[in-house]
Amino acid sequence: MKRQLPHFKIIRYGLVLAICLSAGTGFTELAAQPSIAKGTVYVDANENGVFDTGETGIEGVKVSNGVDVVKTNAEGQYEIELPAESILFISKPANYRVPLNEVQLPQFYYRHYPKGTPAVADWKWSVIEPTGNLPEVINFPLLEGSVPDHFKAMGFADPQTTTDEELDMMRKDIIDALFGNPYGAEFGMVAGDVVNDNLELYERHNRLMSQIGVPMWNVPGNHDINRESPNYEYSTQTYRSVFGPDYYSFEYGQVHFLALNNIGFKGRGKGYEGHIDADQMEWIKNDLQDVATDKLIMVITHIPLLTYSDNRTFQKATNTDNFKELLGLLGRFQYVYTIAGHDTSNSWKVEINHTHGWKGYPFIAHTLAEVRGSGWDSGPRDERGVRQATMEDGNPNGYYIFYFEGNKVKPQFIPAGGDPTDRLRIMLDPQLSHSDSLSQTHPLGFDRGTQPDNMLLVVNFFDGGERDKVTVSLDDQPPLPMTYAERTDPFSEHQYQKYKDTDDAFPAPAISSHIWQYPLPKLAPGIHVAVVKAVDEFGFEDEEAFTFEITNDK
Repeated sequence: MKRQLPHFKIIRYGLVLAICLSAGTGFTELAAQPSIAKGTVYVDANENGVFDTGETGIEGVKVSNGVDVVKTNAEGQYEIELPAESILFISKPANYRVPLNEVQLPQFYYRHYPKGTPAVADWKWSVIEPTGNLPEVINFPLLEGSVPDHFKAMGFADPQTTTDEELDMMRKDIIDALFGNPYGAEFGMVAGDVVNDNLELYERHNRLMSQIGVPMWNVPGNHDINRESPNYEYSTQTYRSVFGPDYYSFEYGQVHFLALNNIGFKGRGKGYEGHIDADQMEWIKNDLQDVATDKLIMVITHIPLLTYSDNRTFQKATNTDNFKELLGLLGRFQYVYTIAGHDTSNSWKVEINHTHGWKGYPFIAHTLAEVRGSGWDSGPRDERGVRQATMEDGNPNGYYIFYFEGNKVKPQFIPAGGDPTDRLRIMLDPQLSHSDSLSQTHPLGFDRGTQPDNMLLVVNFFDGGERDKVTVSLDDQPPLPMTYAERTDPFSEHQYQKYKDTDDAFPAPAISSHIWQYPLPKLAPGIHVAVVKAVDEFGFEDEEAFTFEITNDK
């Protein structure tokens, strides 16, 4: 027996919401849409998506219209104003799960577009279909299932595929290694540019990502927007039709996640900037109002909140212009961490401290290395047909495992292919000179020949940063510290020159934020061994031996 009759279900990408009408009233007979949304957030004990007799409401769940935030009462009930062309959504509490659709997307929202997306543009991709008048009751199911304070999550920046062939490469390079969730992650986070302007690929992308077997929380990137939109307001209509709200929050363990849209689209042909709009800022303030100050606040955006480019210059195209306003809203929290993508040239970990106007504990604004690296059309193909796609800073493409321990987090970069211990590339710069021209057919050479003057041992510690420690032990001598240097990666320099002006060309090398070097002394002929050990600021270690041979060749 149902709590209210008659009832019917509205299904949007797998979510079943109990949308209840007054007895004897049909959907098409509803009066003018009400301005108030109301309903119950409840424990869906039998997981059928319907608020059945005997199922209980949940107190204290946040419900939002995108600006205002209310909390459910003791019976799990809420009321909130809901304008047309908006999305009603809840914030998942830490001790519950949200239903998922068939491709593992969280279902925690209701779209209220009575007439659908308006015809303010010649829409290239599918947008939001009419939902009709606002139903009398909108109920949100939640499922029992708490997450411990220690858990893992996956992080993906910029999958950014343009074609089905590029999706094939993503599948072989990323999905195959993660099939069945080998790391035991609770969920994944995708930091925007889900696809590369071809929004028709959302459906297949989501099917592929679902093979990992965990919920996927997404935010939009600049390549996820409807570029034909006349303004910011309608710039994520296709994204919203698939993923729901383009900003929201949720909790796991001792972590409050803020998933934001900072693509400040200016309208068709006018470009975009990194910007969080006023409504979203107001929502952030309201959403954070009752969050405990000792929880970790993890912010997910596409455009970095703050990052650097060559020579530590600030580039407006890769930063969020009102970041300081967001800092003001975060000011009362002790622990913060932010992740983003967007910058395909470099992965950076910028420490936010008093020099940025931050008065709390220093935190990291992390620009992630990207799933697509320098692009799925970049570099030569391997035996699988997948392009090498090394980023401009010499970092391979890949993904992340985030280790959450209470209100702390430790990110671990994993190169595509899935080996978490493969984070070091070691080479000589310049290379050893050898009369055999074949020694230069590979970017790393054969590491055999005569020693030139001023030769350096160079290490790229993938996704590292200036607070990491890298040492070298040369020929069994005690380890010595290597020097951090912001410079281009010799490997990238060689790859760029080798494939320049070909179909396999790489982008030009960019300054890297994770290079260490050591000036080698004049060495005697023979085999030499350098053992490099790297420890990042979160405690993850990598060690690798590198051999090279000095000859007397002239």
